[in-house]
Amino acid sequence: MNPFSLITCIITILLFLVCSLVCVAEQSELICSHQPIVALPGDDVILPCYLDPPISASSETVVWTRPGLDPKYIHVHQDGQFIYQTQNPFYNNRTRLFVDELQNGNVSMKIFRVKISDAGKYFCFLRSMLKEASIQLTVGKSDFLKMMNYTFLFVLYILPLIICKSHIYFPFLYQVPVRALY
Repeated sequence: MNPFSLITCIITILLFLVCSLVCVAEQSELICSHQPIVALPGDDVILPCYLDPPISASSETVVWTRPGLDPKYIHVHQDGQFIYQTQNPFYNNRTRLFVDELQNGNVSMKIFRVKISDAGKYFCFLRSMLKEASIQLTVGKSDFLKMMNYTFLFVLYILPLIICKSHIYFPFLYQVPVRALY
């Protein structure tokens, strides 16, 4: 076998492998939840996003953004590293990808200690695959917290008014016998 045909054979095999990977990447879709993700302030939340059918995203540049912010970058993962220099300061030390799951096509992002200001639409981009998907995060107060706020208002403001008014109309209810004090 001459060296020229060996090189041609190796190049052909490499081209075949590259083409097959590109074809699989083109067939994969980037999918985020169509339902909004709901969280309470202080919760940790996962914004689920994955490739289907699953292919490795380990060598991909994964970019999570939120329009309307400056800078708009929430999390950028490139060449196996988190690029913190581009991250919006409101998200410092509050986001991460599941790096071990990138090989399975999982590009979900976790946000720690969610704030009300985190509510909005997030976008996930896979640059080299030209894939994009979005997901909505809703952050609100719980009904329990609302109930506690109403209870606090009742005890603090309304109950004293009721007691004062009843004292005016029914003073005998608040009379203490003198003997009971000794």
